[in-house]
Amino acid sequence: MNPRRATSLRAGLFGGLLVAAAVLPTHAASAGGGSPSSTNPTSLPEAAVRARALIAALDYDDARRELEGADGSDPRVALEKARLAVDELDCDGAAAILARAEVQKTEDGDVLADIARGCQRVTAALVRDADDARAIEVLWQDEHDRALGPLLMDTIARARDALSRDLGVDWPRPTRVVVVRDLLSLSAMTGLPYRSAQTTGTVAVAKWGRVNLLSPRASLHGFAWRDTVAHELTHLAVTRATADRAPLWLQEGVAKNEEVRWRDPGPFDDRPSPESVTQRGAELGLTLPLDRLGPSVAMLPSADAAAVAFAEVTSFVRFYMSSGTGTSALRDLLAGLREGKNPDAALVAASGADLKAWDVRWKAYLASRPRVTLSPMSDLGPHAPASLATLRDLRDRTRLAELLLARRHAGEALVELGPRQGAPQDETSSTDPAVRWLRGRALEEVGKRAEGEALVADPLQVTGSFGPWWAMRGRWARLRADEPTAARSFAEALAADPFDPEGACETVAVLETPADPVERPLCDAARAWVEPEDVHGNAGDADK
Repeated sequence: MNPRRATSLRAGLFGGLLVAAAVLPTHAASAGGGSPSSTNPTSLPEAAVRARALIAALDYDDARRELEGADGSDPRVALEKARLAVDELDCDGAAAILARAEVQKTEDGDVLADIARGCQRVTAALVRDADDARAIEVLWQDEHDRALGPLLMDTIARARDALSRDLGVDWPRPTRVVVVRDLLSLSAMTGLPYRSAQTTGTVAVAKWGRVNLLSPRASLHGFAWRDTVAHELTHLAVTRATADRAPLWLQEGVAKNEEVRWRDPGPFDDRPSPESVTQRGAELGLTLPLDRLGPSVAMLPSADAAAVAFAEVTSFVRFYMSSGTGTSALRDLLAGLREGKNPDAALVAASGADLKAWDVRWKAYLASRPRVTLSPMSDLGPHAPASLATLRDLRDRTRLAELLLARRHAGEALVELGPRQGAPQDETSSTDPAVRWLRGRALEEVGKRAEGEALVADPLQVTGSFGPWWAMRGRWARLRADEPTAARSFAEALAADPFDPEGACETVAVLETPADPVERPLCDAARAWVEPEDVHGNAGDADK
C-alpha cells in the first residue's frame, strides 16, 4: 500500500487499486444489495417465510416476534433465528444455533455457519461506543481507532438525514457500524472472499444490517472513509426501502450518487466523470451489461473492472433521475420493488420504460458526450511502455528525495524532484498531490515556502485528494492567517487521512496539541501510530 511519509503511492504516482477511482485508494467496493436467499419459500414454514422477509427489510423487532412463537425445533425456523442473530451481532448465539447438524444442512446453513464463526472471532473483544440520543452504535476491533468516534458518528447522522430526505426511508435502531483492523477481519465478518477484497481493494461492506468498515489505518494514507460510510449506509437504506429486492446496478448506482450528498460539494467530485470512465472502459472491453454485474462489484476480476462498473451504474442512475422526475422517480422505483415487482415491472410502473429501453437511451446519451482523455493517474488498463518507464523513474526519484529530506538534505531532494535535463515535465509529476506535497516540504526546509505556495494553491490543479497535501495547505494558510482556507483544508485532510499527524493536529507548531477535546484524542492517536514493518516493501510497484 502506501507508506505514511512516502510518495510512492497507489493513491498518487501509480493510480488507485481501490475500486472507487484512481484518485484515492479508494475507496471502496461494497457488497450491499442482492435479493433474499434463494430457498424456495413454499418449502418453508410460514413463520420462517415471514421472518426471512422481515429480516431482509431490516424489520428486526417484527422478525423477532414472528420467530418467538414458531417451532424452534424445526431447522428451517432455527436457521432464521440464526440469521437474525447474525444481523443483530449476536454471533455467539448464531454459532450455537448453527452448530446443530440439521440446521447446517439447510440451504444457506453452512454458509451462515461460516459467517457466524468468523463474526465470533472478530467480535471476541470489540469495544463499544454508543450515542443513544442519535441511535448510533460503533464497535471497534482495535481501540486505537476510537479517536475517530466523534467524526464517524457525525458522518453517520448527517448521511442518515440525507438519505431519509432523498429516499424517504426510516431507520432501524440503532444504526450499527463495526470498524475492523484488516481485510481478513472484513472478510470474516461479511462472507466476502478475502481474495476478492484484495483484488478490488474493498474497504467496506454493507451486509447483515450494518456497515462493516476497514480502519483508515489499514491503508497507510487513508481513503475517503467518510464518503465510504455514506455509501454503505445508502446500501442499508436501499435494502430497507426495497426489502432487499434491489438489483446490484440500482444498489451501487444509488450509493455512488448518494455518497457525497451528506456534505457540501468537493473539488474531486466527478473527477474523472463517470461518463469518461465508462467510455474508456468500453474502449478496453471492460464494460458489462447492467444486469450482468454479478453478485457484487467487489467480486469482479480486477480493480479496473470494478471502477468501470461503478462508473456505469453511477452514470445510468444519474441519467435515469435526470430524465424523469428526480428523487420521486427513484422513490417510485424503490417502492415498486418493495411491493414485489421485478426490476423491469417496477421500472415500467415508475417511469413507463423497462431496463432495456432505459439502457438504449443512456447509451445514446453516452455516445453524445465528448470523449475526455483520462489523466495518467486515472487511466485504466496497462501503461504504455514509455509511460511505465516514466512512472518508474518518478517513483525512484521521489523515494530518493524522501530519504534525502528525512536526513535533512532538502536541497538535494529538490534536485531529485526537478525535471531531468532535456526531458519534458510529465503530467503525473506536475499534478500528483503526493509529489507536490514532497516538493513543498523540501522548499519549506530550504526557506522557500513562498515559492511552494503555488503547489497547494488550487485543488483543481491536482488529480486527487491526498491527506498530507491538504494538511500542508491548511498549515500554510494558517501561517498567513487565512483561517477559512485552513479550516476547509484540514477538514479535507481528515476526510482523506485522519491518522496523518499534520492533518489530525491542525497546528502550525509540530509539538502543539489542539485544545479542542474532540480533536485532541485524534491528534494523540495519529502521533502514536507506528508504521507496519513491511510498509516500504509494499510500496511503489508501478505495474498494473
